[in-house]
Amino acid sequence: MGITIHYRGTLDHIDQVETMEDRVLDLVFCLGGRATIWRSYADDDRERVVRGLMVEMEPGQDTFSLLISPEGHLTPLFQIEDAEKAPFKDPPYCSVKTQFGSLQGHIAIVHLLDVLRQQYCSNLEVSDEGEYYENRDAKKLIEKMRFVSTAISFVADGLRKHGLSKEAAEDPAILAARIERIAALVQQKLVGSERQSDVGSPWSKPTDCVKADDNNFYEPLLDEEVETMERLRRQNDLRSQRMARRIAEATASGLSAEEAFELAMQDEGFPIANRSANDERNQDIQEPTAEEPTTDELWLQSLPPHPFDESSESARRENHSAVEQAQAFLIAVMDLDNRESRNSSFYSVLSRASMDLVGGLVQATSDPFDHNLHRALAISQLKRALSAHAFARGAIFGLRSEQAITKEQSTQLLNDLESLLTTIHELAESAWSHEA
Repeated sequence: MGITIHYRGTLDHIDQVETMEDRVLDLVFCLGGRATIWRSYADDDRERVVRGLMVEMEPGQDTFSLLISPEGHLTPLFQIEDAEKAPFKDPPYCSVKTQFGSLQGHIAIVHLLDVLRQQYCSNLEVSDEGEYYENRDAKKLIEKMRFVSTAISFVADGLRKHGLSKEAAEDPAILAARIERIAALVQQKLVGSERQSDVGSPWSKPTDCVKADDNNFYEPLLDEEVETMERLRRQNDLRSQRMARRIAEATASGLSAEEAFELAMQDEGFPIANRSANDERNQDIQEPTAEEPTTDELWLQSLPPHPFDESSESARRENHSAVEQAQAFLIAVMDLDNRESRNSSFYSVLSRASMDLVGGLVQATSDPFDHNLHRALAISQLKRALSAHAFARGAIFGLRSEQAITKEQSTQLLNDLESLLTTIHELAESAWSHEA
C-alpha cells in the first residue's frame, strides 16, 4: 500500500547529462529541496561511469534517482553497481515513494518527469499510482494520499508534520494556484532557461522581469543572473580545456612551454605582443617602484590565500568555515603521499576535484548574499563545488578499489566529504532563499 511513481527511459543524447544536472539543481533548490551530484566508476573499467543526481525533493519522500548509466539509462539507486559492471539488457524501472511527503512534492516530481521526457528522454515511461501524471487531477491525488495517511497508522506523527491535513482543507483556488506555480517553476528552470540562452544579450528584457525605475530599465531576476553566470563559467571551462589540450599537443611536437602557451593564446583569440619589440621597449623602461605593483603582483594579490602559505595564516583565520573545511580536505588529500596513491590516475582526479572544491567555496562565500549578482555568483560556484564533490567521492572509491589507500583513509575522507556536502547544501539553500 502506498503511492509510488514508477519511471524508466534512456537519454536521447548522453552528452546532455551535465546540462540536465544544471537545470534540475536550480529547480530543486528553488523548491526548497536538496540534490547531490553523483559520479562513480567500475572497479575494472574506468570508462563505465554512473553519473547524475540524487534528489531529496521533500521530507518524507524517497530519494528521487536521476542517475544515468554509461548507456544513458535512468538507473535506480540499488542498481548503481550493476550499471557500473555491465550494460542493462533493457532500461530498468526506477521508483520514488511519495506518500509520506507533501502534495507539492509529488506534483513537482511529476512535472519534472514530464519536462524530462520533452527535453532529454523522449522514450520516458511513467506510471503514477496517484494518477496525477496521467490526468493531472489534484483532487484524486489528495484523496489517495489522505487514504494512505489514514490507513498507515504507524507513521501518524510523521504525517502530521509533513502531511496533507492543512493542504486538504485549503481553498481549491489556493491549491490550484500552488500547483500552477510548481508547474511554472519547472517550465522556467528546465525549459525557459534554455530558450533564454538563445537571446543575443543576457540582459534582454524578459517577460516576467522586475522593473527597477521609470526609464525602461529592468533589473535581471536571480534566475537570469544565475543563467548568465553559468554560461560564462561554462565558456571559461571550455576555453581552459581547449587551451590545455593545445598546449599539450604543442609541447609534444617539440615547442617550448612558452611557445606552446602563446600558440594556445592565439588560437583563443587573445592578442600576443611582439616579443622582440617588447624586449627593446623594456630596455628603456625603468623597473617599477615598490609603490607601483606589477601586473603579475596585482594578479597574485587577487588570488585567495594558498592553504600551505604560512604568511597567509591571519587571512585564513578570516575564511568562511566552509572554505576552512574544504582546505582541510585538500590538505588531507595532499598528505596521501604513498607511492600507490600517487601512481593511480584516480589521485589526479581527486587532487583536481579537491582544488575545485576550495575554489568554488572561496568564490561562493566571498561576498554576502545582499544582491542578486552576488547570489548568482555564489549559486554558480556552489554548483561547481557540488560537481567537484562528486568527482572527489568517485575518485576515493577508485583509490580504495585499487588498494592505493587504506580503508581507514577512505572512511575519513568520505566522512569529510559528507560534512562538506551538508555545508554546500545549506549555502545553496541560503543563496536561493535570501532576500536581496
